[in-house]
Amino acid sequence: MNENNENGLLGSLKRRLEEEPQRIAEARKRGKKVVGYFCPYGIEELILAAGMLPVRLAFGGELEPASAGEDFLKPYSCPYDLSCLGYKKLSANFYYGAVDAVCVAYTYDSMRRVQEYWEKYFNLPAFPLGLPQTHDSFRTKPQAIEYFKNELGLLRRRLGEFRGKEIKDKDVRKAVALSNKIREKLLALYEYPMDGRTPIEWRQVLQITQAGFLMDRGDFLKELEKIDDDLQRKRSEDIPYDKRSRFMIAGSIIGIGDDKVLDIIEQAGGNIVTDLVCTGSMFLRKNVTAGNPMDALAERYLYNVPCPFMTDLPKRLNRIVKIARDYRVHALIYYNLKYCDTWRAEFKIIKDTLYRELSVPTLLIETDYSASDAGTIKTNIEAFIKKIGGRV
Repeated sequence: MNENNENGLLGSLKRRLEEEPQRIAEARKRGKKVVGYFCPYGIEELILAAGMLPVRLAFGGELEPASAGEDFLKPYSCPYDLSCLGYKKLSANFYYGAVDAVCVAYTYDSMRRVQEYWEKYFNLPAFPLGLPQTHDSFRTKPQAIEYFKNELGLLRRRLGEFRGKEIKDKDVRKAVALSNKIREKLLALYEYPMDGRTPIEWRQVLQITQAGFLMDRGDFLKELEKIDDDLQRKRSEDIPYDKRSRFMIAGSIIGIGDDKVLDIIEQAGGNIVTDLVCTGSMFLRKNVTAGNPMDALAERYLYNVPCPFMTDLPKRLNRIVKIARDYRVHALIYYNLKYCDTWRAEFKIIKDTLYRELSVPTLLIETDYSASDAGTIKTNIEAFIKKIGGRV
């Protein structure tokens, strides 16, 4: 986290996060299980319902773990996928060593290998979750939702067996209620930068979100409530209008520690105000509704903003255009990790659509976790900002 927030808005959260490794270690000594997952389809409500601690293993930005992952995956794999294995191999990250099992959603082929190799090489239970590639927002293909419901049921049973205790519907409802409250608080934070006079910037909100991947969820909600109270008080302050160029960032996962491009944008005078990334606000805009808890979970996760591995490109395009309009962005930064073909394939149509609909230009930044291209990226971003100017 930014050191400037040490004793400010995020001070309490930062101090609480620093205590988390010790808290997790003590909980494991008492018999508490820790279950990791890698993408938003990890369905952490089921991990919570089983009485276990969910941890999203979404670290990135470091070259050494990505290089270590080449012992398992092709060297021309996505750096994040490589890191999902490399961090575990190196035993240098507390959280990868603290998990007792992982849940792995089958979003694309590399993630299937991640699930298999955690079991084969690291001797840990790795529970798969199949996902239909058909998003079907108009509900014309009931087989997609039925398949997903069945996969959720299997995951629920496996987690219950691993915990040694059946997961009851009441447990799922309790976990859903907690997760819904967290999503509502986070979504409210992401809406602050919509205003040019905001007491909190998008990058701070991203830091808060990613802290929540690692913390006890009940404690995280308490920290969110503290931050909300502080922001309500700050709203009355005389905050100057931010005249920097307003950017949206979309594309590949931005992991915890993957700061290279974000730092360069900030140093060049750009201001990211919103995003469409899976470690940011992408999946916050829908809660689990009342009714049968498993049906509601399936509805929430399957019919959210679809990941690019799913069909229904028009829904993704509509979401990007709506966000860009609502946040009055001047331009889009399209962040693509090398060999992340799932996102890369959509770049041109997103670029063309945004310019046609809103006259918003797009800059593609294609990179990995090496620092070798930082100078080139800096030059490109500075030129892009100079070209678009800061339109208030």
